[in-house]
Amino acid sequence: MAGASFDTDINGNPTGEVYGRTSAELPPGMSPGGSQQSHGGGGLAPSTKKGDETAKPMDAEDTSAEIWSDAWLLQKAEEIHEKSVSYMDANITNTWERNLAFFNNEHAPGSMYRRQDFRRSRTFRPKTRANVKQSEAALANAAFSTLNAVQVSPVNPKDPNQAIAAGIRKALMEHRLQYRMPWFLTVQGAFQNTKVYGICISEQYWDYHEDTDIVPENDEFGEPIRDEEGYALGTEQRIVRRDKLVCDLVEPENFLFDPMCDWRNPADTSPFIVRKYPMYAGEALEMMERNDVKTKRPAWRPYTLAEILATRRDFYHRTRQAREGRQRVDPADLDRGNEFSSVWAHRNIVRINGTDYEYWTMGTELILTDPVPLKEVCPHLREEERPFVVGFSSIEAHRNYPSGDVEQGAPLQSEINMVANQRLDNVKLVLNKRYFVRRGSQVDLDALIRNTPGGGVMMNDTEKDVNVVNTPDVTGSSYQEQGVLSQEYDDLVGGFNPAGQQEQSVAGKQMGAATAGAVNDYGIKIFIETWYEPVLRQLDRLIGMYETDETLIQIAGDAAAAFDKMGVDQIPDSIFLEHLNVHVDIGMGNTDPMRKAERLIFATTQTAQLPGMAMRIKGKQIADAIYGSVGYRDSSQFIMTDEEFQAYLEQNPQGPSEIDVKMRELDIRDETEAARDERERMKIEREMELRAEEMLSKQDMKLDELMAQGNIAKMSDRTKRQTEALKVAQQKTKDNLSGGGSGDGQNTGNPGGNR
Repeated sequence: MAGASFDTDINGNPTGEVYGRTSAELPPGMSPGGSQQSHGGGGLAPSTKKGDETAKPMDAEDTSAEIWSDAWLLQKAEEIHEKSVSYMDANITNTWERNLAFFNNEHAPGSMYRRQDFRRSRTFRPKTRANVKQSEAALANAAFSTLNAVQVSPVNPKDPNQAIAAGIRKALMEHRLQYRMPWFLTVQGAFQNTKVYGICISEQYWDYHEDTDIVPENDEFGEPIRDEEGYALGTEQRIVRRDKLVCDLVEPENFLFDPMCDWRNPADTSPFIVRKYPMYAGEALEMMERNDVKTKRPAWRPYTLAEILATRRDFYHRTRQAREGRQRVDPADLDRGNEFSSVWAHRNIVRINGTDYEYWTMGTELILTDPVPLKEVCPHLREEERPFVVGFSSIEAHRNYPSGDVEQGAPLQSEINMVANQRLDNVKLVLNKRYFVRRGSQVDLDALIRNTPGGGVMMNDTEKDVNVVNTPDVTGSSYQEQGVLSQEYDDLVGGFNPAGQQEQSVAGKQMGAATAGAVNDYGIKIFIETWYEPVLRQLDRLIGMYETDETLIQIAGDAAAAFDKMGVDQIPDSIFLEHLNVHVDIGMGNTDPMRKAERLIFATTQTAQLPGMAMRIKGKQIADAIYGSVGYRDSSQFIMTDEEFQAYLEQNPQGPSEIDVKMRELDIRDETEAARDERERMKIEREMELRAEEMLSKQDMKLDELMAQGNIAKMSDRTKRQTEALKVAQQKTKDNLSGGGSGDGQNTGNPGGNR
């Protein structure tokens, strides 16, 4: 909650002025002048002690609830109620009246169409109701198409106790929601409230009521045994009247909180909460005799019927009357003067020094219970949590009463009505003309106004006494204007009307439907986050705290296989107190059933192609989701369960199952591929050996060739040298021979002379 604002002096010190706050509403220790007392803390401090009706401040130590006086409690209840109601009447009620009128297909209060002397067309085009109903259908399809929308999971998946507790609590919650409480109507009603009022409020609690009955004792003849005074004797027997989980929707005008609290969570951050309960006076008398030992709710203080009826002050409420409609009477206004008269009990929750205290009053006149810490009455709540949840489907930051779709589209709804009524007036004028009648002429005005087909009108001068006024027909342009307004309305609140998009292409229509679906999904997602899941978390903790139905626990334990996993015959209480996570599988894009089924099939097909994922897919859950998307609760009526399938196999012996055949085919395929791989390997090895031998052979041949070429070259060189030597010798010989044949007989080439 945002803190109160104080005026400060030039140095920044508080001057004592507190805007909109009295001394009783300031935090303990803060006086109206802004000075601090010796003790601190937050919340609202009581001003008198119990038994002392004078208004005097309490001591710092006197903060326990047992010593608060009835006068202070009634004063605080009256102050909170009056200020909250005054704020609501001044700022909220007018808007709610208009929203409810539009939702009920009625014109808004103050509109000219609601005047008794208005003689023109006053039809109402039900655009608002149609779009709200379309949004409700989208939520119903997203939240209730399957049975497994609620998921309970352990905080620590490795903890076996938490895993078992998650399975048990999930089974218990599903059974309670489906068969023991009107969960569907509650969810749809809460979503409708967010559209009409902008917010929805619900209270979660365990309704337990028991009383005693006398079982008469009979003698051996079957006659009742009586005492000396003639009264029948018997034994007392405890009878449980009610023992159930409850989620009640609260009318927004019957839930009061501080408008300065945190807009994201008003129920838990407001310094006070007032929940007004309409009930019969007879029910109040019964509550004064009840003392529920299971939920620890104390009995109310005893009062007479006359004292209870004297507290009736809220005879009429504008929001309640607007919700009933103009043609109905507010049922709370009926005062029968007996136990069937309606009275109002107030549950006041006030946060003092950081602790929430609860006490009940009858109106603001009678104290019904002493104040007790809220944690003692509701032990299932977490710290700073209250048994109320405030949700919405449209976000308006920093505004505790956001505008719903009805309020956002109200101006366009008014324009649509105006265009439609003007068009009807135009059609009526075209078909039934207006006339200018000369004053003083003797014309039968009644016959002229009736304009009965085949009738006649008496007049003296048919040419001058009456002049017909022709009205041009503008129906075509009027329809175009209404179509534009309707399209703008749909764009604003996420509606889709195929009839209004006849001129667009198929792709354009699909794009329009996708856009409208995205806006619708966005509103549903906000509703899931702000109301649906927080309510389920409180219901889960209530089940863990108060569930005692042995039959349900046995069924849930069998469903979760808890007895086999834990090896026990009875589930210990510690399992029910485990802290678990609760969420729902309602994401974006789940409002179109065909798109939802297509996405599921596509995701499953793609996942099955991943390595090792095909055998891990849960076929039963996927089948339930697919059949749920097309309108069935699950696939049980189309697909045999494990027991039914086993019985079918026993009655109809079959050969190898399809899975066995497939596995055998896979084995044969593996063997064939292994043999083929072996043959290929041996072939490759042989080819490699042949290549090695061939390479070695080629290397030897190459070496021999090289050696042979070397020898040839060597011999060639030797031959060349010998040839050269021979040539030299021959030349010498030739020279010698040529020298011995000269005239002087000398041989210069042979110094040895002639032989």
